[in-house]
Amino acid sequence: MGVPLEGLLGQLFGKENEEEAIAVFRNRYKEVCFEKTSLIKGAGELLLYLKKEKKSLSVATNKTGSISRKLLEHLGISELFDYVYGVFDGLEGKPSPEMINKIVEKTAIPKTSTILIGDSPIDIMAAKNAGIHICSVASGNHTFKELKTYNPDYLYAAISELSRIDNIGAGK
Repeated sequence: MGVPLEGLLGQLFGKENEEEAIAVFRNRYKEVCFEKTSLIKGAGELLLYLKKEKKSLSVATNKTGSISRKLLEHLGISELFDYVYGVFDGLEGKPSPEMINKIVEKTAIPKTSTILIGDSPIDIMAAKNAGIHICSVASGNHTFKELKTYNPDYLYAAISELSRIDNIGAGK
C-alpha cells in the first residue's frame, strides 16, 4: 500500500477504531497474501542479475517481517536476500531509517554504496532519512509524476527498465 497501516486505517475508520481495523486487515491479509501476491514484471530477472553480480540484497518493508519472509519463500526468491526486516522485527517502520541502518550495519556496506529500490513516497523518505541513494520505480500505487515530486535520486516508469544495475541513473 505504500503507507503504514497506522494512520491510514485510523483516517479511514476513526482513530478510536484503528487498532481493531489493523487487526482485521492483518488477519485477512494472512489469509489471502499468498494467492494475491506475485512478482512485478521484470523483478525476478533484476534480482537474479544483481545476485549474479554478487550484490547484497535485503528487504526493508512496512509489511510484517514474518509474513514477508514467508512470501519470499512462496515466491521462490528468499535465498536471494541476505536480510529481511519488517514491522514487528523490533525496528521502526519506514519512513524511519532504522531498518535500512540495520541492513547497512549487518552488511558492512557503506551508505555511499547502498541504494534502496522502492515504489512509494515512504521509500523515498526512508532512503533520504537513512542517507542512502533511492531509485524509485512507478510500479506500485504511485505514478511517475507523483514520485518525481519527492525528488528521488533515480526514477523509472517500470522495474523492467532496470534490467541491469548499470542502468540506474539513466532514468531520472
